[in-house]
Amino acid sequence: MNIKTRLIGLIMIGILSLFGASFYSAQELNSANRDYSAQESIIAHSSAWISNMDVEFTDKLYVYDPLYGAEQNVQFWDYSSEDPFFNGDPGNPLFLAFQEKDGDRIYDLLSHVFLGPIESEQLTFAIAYDNRGLQLYCESSLFVIGVDPCSESASPDYFLNFGAFVRSLENGSSRRIVQITDLDEEKPVSINDTLSFALLDESESAVGIIVLGRNVTESLEVFGENFEIQTALVVGGEALTVGDYYEEERAEDLTLLIRDSLSYASATDSYEYSYINESLGARISSIPLSKSIRASELRILLFDDQSELLATLQKSEEESTLIFGGTAMLILALMFAVTSTSFNRILGAISALERMGEGDLSEHKLQRGWFSSKNDEVGRLQRAINEFRLLRVDAEEQRKERAKRRDERDEIMFEKMLALSEQLEGDARTMLMREIDDMRTALSSGTDEEKERASIEVMSKAFSKMSDEVATLIDARTHELVVAKDEINSSIRYAAKLQNALLPKTYPGDIDINVEWRPRDLVGGDIYFIKDLPDKVYIAVVDCTGHGVPGAFLSIIARSHLDKAITPDNYQSAGEYLSQVNSLLKDTLSKTDQKNTNEEGFDGGVCIYYRSSRKLEFAGAKASIFQVQSDGATEMVGDRKSVGSTRVKEGFEFSTHEINDPSGSFVMLTDGITDVMSPEERPIAFGRRRVLKLLQQATDRSPRYIVEKIMNSVDLYRGEAPFRDDLTLLAFSFNESDSLEGESLAGEEQA
Repeated sequence: MNIKTRLIGLIMIGILSLFGASFYSAQELNSANRDYSAQESIIAHSSAWISNMDVEFTDKLYVYDPLYGAEQNVQFWDYSSEDPFFNGDPGNPLFLAFQEKDGDRIYDLLSHVFLGPIESEQLTFAIAYDNRGLQLYCESSLFVIGVDPCSESASPDYFLNFGAFVRSLENGSSRRIVQITDLDEEKPVSINDTLSFALLDESESAVGIIVLGRNVTESLEVFGENFEIQTALVVGGEALTVGDYYEEERAEDLTLLIRDSLSYASATDSYEYSYINESLGARISSIPLSKSIRASELRILLFDDQSELLATLQKSEEESTLIFGGTAMLILALMFAVTSTSFNRILGAISALERMGEGDLSEHKLQRGWFSSKNDEVGRLQRAINEFRLLRVDAEEQRKERAKRRDERDEIMFEKMLALSEQLEGDARTMLMREIDDMRTALSSGTDEEKERASIEVMSKAFSKMSDEVATLIDARTHELVVAKDEINSSIRYAAKLQNALLPKTYPGDIDINVEWRPRDLVGGDIYFIKDLPDKVYIAVVDCTGHGVPGAFLSIIARSHLDKAITPDNYQSAGEYLSQVNSLLKDTLSKTDQKNTNEEGFDGGVCIYYRSSRKLEFAGAKASIFQVQSDGATEMVGDRKSVGSTRVKEGFEFSTHEINDPSGSFVMLTDGITDVMSPEERPIAFGRRRVLKLLQQATDRSPRYIVEKIMNSVDLYRGEAPFRDDLTLLAFSFNESDSLEGESLAGEEQA
């Protein structure tokens, strides 16, 4: 069998294989399209159903929500509403009726709210219970589908655990699907979309429960009519149609569809699906009734007629088979004609090559045929023979070029190794220079192939040697860096001891002071200052620019100026004192940086307590002071200027805030407290409002309790997140016996 015959046979086999693959691909594509169509059907029907449910819920149930409902309805459920029913009663009579379990009164009041919507079929039912489950009110529509919620045999599913149901409503209203069964088993189960909420008294305790519902079956009936489909509900393992609720006889085709759907769910252990049953000519889909309930518990069956689509697909497959068969026969005939002509030309080319091999280099005229060309395979073969010599010439030129590039590459390598040797000393340098000479000798003789192999070996050896030497140099530099780091850490620890030595160690005896000081690093830019004089006490909490070592150096300067600015013998207001510190600090900073381009300085607050008049003065630079009293906490805000900043104009005086009643406790802090971040991916700051709320809720106003309360809250809020800044929190209060005697820092500060 010659090649042409084998090729024709292979083409026929290929066409048949292509037909089989195409048929298989078409089947798979149809299957994929059906799966995609099934998924789209699930998504479309589910979205439409859920959207319809949500619209019905929002328009007819959610308007009664105690928080977000319609404005005219919210007042009914508010304990503090005044006469919401317009009957002249003081307060909200509904809550009093629930507390007294006055069923008649509750019926009159709730009928005022729900009777109209129930009669207009906006609501199916409305039920009210006390907090123990006693039914005090129930009203249902005249056209109830299934069991009547107000009948004695009605049993809502939330009664299985009514206590948990009540507790779940104390945090807000709840939307859920409620199944109401008939204990007498005379009526089918009623499926309802409900809104439940608690009536909360002034102590946030539930005195009553309101449950409003709409029967889902009505919505399902309208949904089926709009989409021209048949529907059924599956509760557990039982299927119910809309006709079952109206006691209508179920159609035979619907019975078969329901039976097939339940069998499919049982076989696949799936409750959300969509598939086409070709024998029944319908698409069968199953979707959850609601987003809040599992499909295994409650779902909807949708039956869509697909008989016309299936017939169209069958006809399309038959037409595709006929078209493919005719096309395949046409291709086979064309391939036979083309291959016959092409192989005749190939045989002529082979004959010409044989003659050329025998030495006949004369020009031979090649055969031409259908679809022949000078640029086809046979024409290119003759040109290839004539170009062979030229290719050999090009090959020699390329060999010389490669040798030249190899020599240049080797020379660059030797230059790098010589540069590396300059970094070495002693025997290491001598050994490297010797190896360079050996490598040059190895590359100086031999053929091109031998030189190429030697170049590769030398290059590998050179890279290995340079890698070892570079690693040695890196290790030496690393050791030097480790030693330098240890020296820096030792210096920082010593600086931390110096900074701690500047902090007050004792406090005035007539003032109860508690402090929490946490630098972000070993040292920080936060510092607190206490100066005790016979007739007055200075207290300051400041946050210097930066943190770590730079912040610590600036805090030492600030500490010095806080001490230097005090006038012990004359009256000095808090604003004057802070302004004097600002002047001293600006003078100091201008000596090192005339423009103070980095805006060094500090934010913080200062207090001066005058013992004789029991008066407290406060001045702040972007800082506040909090006063915690028995009736809550207040914040006194300082000026929005920083001490030492070039943005503060010459002659600016900080404001003095007088506190003539220094009762309770006072709290001063740096922004490191309020800037603590939560550990989330998008962190939120602890914030000044949270601090003020903690102070307002404080049950103990002692400085120790306040500091512990705030720091514990900060640590819990931060979690594992790192500190972003230094933290300082100082709380103080004045003892009842306002004695001028006590432990004094005056001697220590002067020392």
